[in-house]
Amino acid sequence: MKIVKRISYLILIICLLSVQASLPEDAFGQKDKTLNEQLKEFEELKAELRANESQQAVTKEEIGAAREEIAQLSQEQEDLEKEIETLNEEISQLEKDIISKNDEMKNIISYYQLSSTGEDAYLEYLFTATDFTDFIYRMSIAEQLSDYNDTLIDEYTDLIKENENKKEEASAKMVELEAKTKELESRLIKLNSKLETTMEGAMSIEQEIEVMDRLIKNLKEEYNMYKCDYNLTYDECIIEALGDQLYDTKFYRPLQSGRVSSVWGPRSFTLGGRPYSDFHRAVDFSTSRGSKVYAAANGQVKLVINAKASYDKNHKNVCGGNKIYIIHIVDGKKYTTAYYHLKDIKVKEGDLVTHNTVIATVGGTSYEYWDNCSTGAHLHFQVAPGHYGDEFKTYSGFNAASINPKKVINYPSRGRPFSGR
Repeated sequence: MKIVKRISYLILIICLLSVQASLPEDAFGQKDKTLNEQLKEFEELKAELRANESQQAVTKEEIGAAREEIAQLSQEQEDLEKEIETLNEEISQLEKDIISKNDEMKNIISYYQLSSTGEDAYLEYLFTATDFTDFIYRMSIAEQLSDYNDTLIDEYTDLIKENENKKEEASAKMVELEAKTKELESRLIKLNSKLETTMEGAMSIEQEIEVMDRLIKNLKEEYNMYKCDYNLTYDECIIEALGDQLYDTKFYRPLQSGRVSSVWGPRSFTLGGRPYSDFHRAVDFSTSRGSKVYAAANGQVKLVINAKASYDKNHKNVCGGNKIYIIHIVDGKKYTTAYYHLKDIKVKEGDLVTHNTVIATVGGTSYEYWDNCSTGAHLHFQVAPGHYGDEFKTYSGFNAASINPKKVINYPSRGRPFSGR
């Protein structure tokens, strides 16, 4: 009877294990929105940007302070991401430990099923065994297993409890990270006009609104092209229609060769004779001017910023120069990649590309007079989970959600050259 209870307890624990809650797949996950909901969100964002338009005139000291605020918050976000990564590694090890204990339990249960009571085991043994000494040995082992089983149940129960606690802790950290990301995005929107001339990729309020109007126009055109109801989500319409054309199995380097000149994280540099410090949310690859820039994975060109055309019209340059944003689905997950400091742009919004498509050439030199924050030929490469125009709708949102590119592509340490994609 005692052994039967133990077996029931073991089976109950295994059943409990099978219904454990899993972690969210994406720390930045959001509820999918219909096109009508997306359009409403765009209008709310434009209203928020216009409300901050009066803050455009600021001093250099205020710009410096704004950069420091963003760098500090970005560093906090980076530290939190590392905490989550560590927690997930601990959870992964716990899962392996539980599987190991689970296998031990299965062996014990299998043994008990063969010899659930001493009398039945004896009768069965009389018909099958030829060595009485071996029978005595087996019963002795059964007693030892019974004692070991008590310890095993305690260890197994503790592992499950520890694993559940780790998952709850990681989930709480993810919620905290999402809140910090939203806080950073909000801060970037408010400070955007202060930083537009010294922060890579930043747009003026006027540019942000113009870009959002283009995204709205392109979205409507795509929905109409695929005859989708505006109450369908982006995934239900566009991604369903594009199918495998957005998918890829991995990311590739965007250049055939080059050298890593700046990595993700805090940095200090001199621009125009003035010292600056910021949090670089990308990786920079130095190479020769005019080198081919490739899409990092199969996808769709979501946004093209032609800074040259804007400068020729308005005589105002911005940091980052010509830029391209491409959306992807890599290994089942959504991403947006960005490419800054471009000389010539070879694609247009809506184009479908593969990881072998040449999308632009490298700029960043003084010849690119429309770009005011680069001192040499290089490519600024940035990655964020989610799709520009869907999960985030502004440069600020993209920048806030950006992750270390090292997480998705392989490249050497700073100062080291590379060859091949």
